[in-house]
Amino acid sequence: MGKIDSKKQQSKSNESVILRNATILDVEKLYLLVTEVARSNDFLIVTPEEYSSISSEQQIARIKRHHDNEGDVWLIAECNNELIGSIDFQNGKSKKINHKGSFGLIVKPSWQNKGIGKLLLSALIEWVKAHSSIEVINLTVSEENKPAIELYKKFGFQITGREPFSLKLQDGRFLVDLTMTLKL
Repeated sequence: MGKIDSKKQQSKSNESVILRNATILDVEKLYLLVTEVARSNDFLIVTPEEYSSISSEQQIARIKRHHDNEGDVWLIAECNNELIGSIDFQNGKSKKINHKGSFGLIVKPSWQNKGIGKLLLSALIEWVKAHSSIEVINLTVSEENKPAIELYKKFGFQITGREPFSLKLQDGRFLVDLTMTLKL
């Protein structure tokens, strides 16, 4: 796994935030973070119920895979021993696609608009730039998630695709997903 040195950063509201690699000790805290984010919006691909069916062993195995794969990194943001954000990146494993990778980014609802996404994304891009074999970062974001789209655009991501029926909500509505790409 790509590793970063644990570092202290400041949120927009001047709270001390630690950015560090995810570890298997974070499994319970990750569960709380993901389920809270999933309950707060429709933008994640899993429902809280689906996520709760993932066993601790499966989550530990996922973290270990990130540790074992050189082109993967999983970073978390933490404040006062509480996980407040997470970004996990995986690059392509075969020769024709290992020049690129994609990530998922979540921030606890009560910490949104405090610069946590920016801190995590900055750390990821810094890590990617240190890996010369990775040249492209991709992501998928709901077209309705305007704050996330604006954040990605500030970092230079460009919209490169649109999937009109990406997520189907319980009420039958569909959400449109955008693909965004950053060429380093």
